[in-house]
Amino acid sequence: MSAPPLRHWLLGLALSLLAAWVAGAFFLDTVQPVVFDTAVNRYVPAPGTSSRTRGEGWATSKVGGHGIRGLPGGDLPQGPKVVFWGDSFVEAVQVDDSERMAQVFTSLARRDALPLNGVGIGNGGDTLIDAVFRLPDYAGVLEPVALNVLVLSRLEDTLPDMPRPCRARFLSTPELRLERGDCPPSTLGLRLAGPFHSLELAGAFELYRKLQTLTVRLSPGPAPLTTRGNAPAPEIDQDAAFNFLLARTQELARGPVLLLRIPPVPALNQGRIVLAEPQPDLSRRIAQACARNGVGFLDLGPAFAARFQATGRFPRGFFNTPPGTGHLNQDGHRLVAEAVLNYTKEHRDALLAP
Repeated sequence: MSAPPLRHWLLGLALSLLAAWVAGAFFLDTVQPVVFDTAVNRYVPAPGTSSRTRGEGWATSKVGGHGIRGLPGGDLPQGPKVVFWGDSFVEAVQVDDSERMAQVFTSLARRDALPLNGVGIGNGGDTLIDAVFRLPDYAGVLEPVALNVLVLSRLEDTLPDMPRPCRARFLSTPELRLERGDCPPSTLGLRLAGPFHSLELAGAFELYRKLQTLTVRLSPGPAPLTTRGNAPAPEIDQDAAFNFLLARTQELARGPVLLLRIPPVPALNQGRIVLAEPQPDLSRRIAQACARNGVGFLDLGPAFAARFQATGRFPRGFFNTPPGTGHLNQDGHRLVAEAVLNYTKEHRDALLAP
């Protein structure tokens, strides 16, 4: 039997590539191009672009000025703002713009005749320290800010000497200090992201990213094992470290600060529902440090547990992810917004003083 003509192979290749492109365009997360914003002195998502999330949740997000998502009309609102700072929990690409904590806060504030607008500034993978360094960088474009809400999803972010490649760090030696950290995107990545975004080549861009981390070894035999010893961690006065971190945060914020804890509860553990904070001692000490330093502190654990007991719904998880895991869903974002709204009502006179 003769081999199929070359045109059959080419047709099959073309159809395969078309099927791969269609699948990527509908079922993969969008490639997000970034640009350098001189106003905030950092790379930000390109304003005017839209991103699609499919791996966790099912959402579409629009990027506005200075790389900030969810802005009405793409522009920062006038007047006093409540700014949510954090990591991917604030970036919140898993939910549509109208369902994010900042936008839900704005809607609730309007309902209650509070002249406040919510703004969310977050970046996946960032730490609390990264958010702290963003405070002065964005000050010029955000003013006036009535309240800075620092969303804390990992209690470890408050501890010194935690390894954070390419991220800002909290260090204890030779003295307590905060240190910026950044890994700018590669020149090739900057060039490819725009066309890949426009042409919906999410699959090809994912392959490019995987090839970047691929290590090829050609020598025979087992790979040599590289071990790296860790230096013993110095003894740290945690309360002194917390005091330093909060004082430095207030200095950079130049305004009221609220630390908002988002614990990983409720959670499923071997078929049982866990409602208790997994790190109660550390959470308690952070709350005490906030009280000592005049920083607001809210723990969303009780609100999450109460909502679950009342409705049976988790604040985390989506239809395409395990329940109680991952990022906040619509319920979780609304609970955060409601908690911050109640806090602003309790401190209205101080936050809205002229």
